[in-house]
Amino acid sequence: MPAQSLSGDSGAVAGASDDDPSDVIARAVDEHQRSLLAYAAGLLRDPIAAQDAVQETFLQLCRKARQVASSDDPPTLGEFAARLAPWLFTVCRTRVIDMQRKKTPQSFSSRQGPTEPAELGPEAIVSDPGPTPADAAQATEEHRLVADSISGLTPKQREVLQLRMQAGLSYREIADVTGLTTSNVGFHLHQAVASLRKQLVTA
Repeated sequence: MPAQSLSGDSGAVAGASDDDPSDVIARAVDEHQRSLLAYAAGLLRDPIAAQDAVQETFLQLCRKARQVASSDDPPTLGEFAARLAPWLFTVCRTRVIDMQRKKTPQSFSSRQGPTEPAELGPEAIVSDPGPTPADAAQATEEHRLVADSISGLTPKQREVLQLRMQAGLSYREIADVTGLTTSNVGFHLHQAVASLRKQLVTA
């Protein structure tokens, strides 16, 4: 994951010139799957429900990308791809909120129709997010301390921190996703970092 500054704006997502919706979808899964899963899991506190939310996000991307590609109206597919990250996180957040309201999220397999996989294609399938042996080997004491410190943040602090540090979204993009103002985004980030620093120093 590339390091992200806590101030300023991030650049647009690469690949704005794409004209094939399948390429846009496949690259989105490759580039954003992990950060979306981490984001959804941080909000839901349930890795299985988080996978369900991300799966639905990519299914909506399949529909949207093909809709944009087949339309003569703006934006073009390239323009849509250039702003893909905030769109994905907004869709994922909406799905998470819906799941939290219902309290009993349906499994992905029970929601899809019998012909949907063939219509959407294999690029929509989210791979198993389970840890690999290499991932498990990296679970050091330092990682545990950081995880414990993050769990002590407020829900809003955790959310904006994830969107900035894991997803690499700009302040404006985080504001668009969460409904906060850019100044509130900066405030929550400052508070989150200050809290983490204090907890790690005293750990």
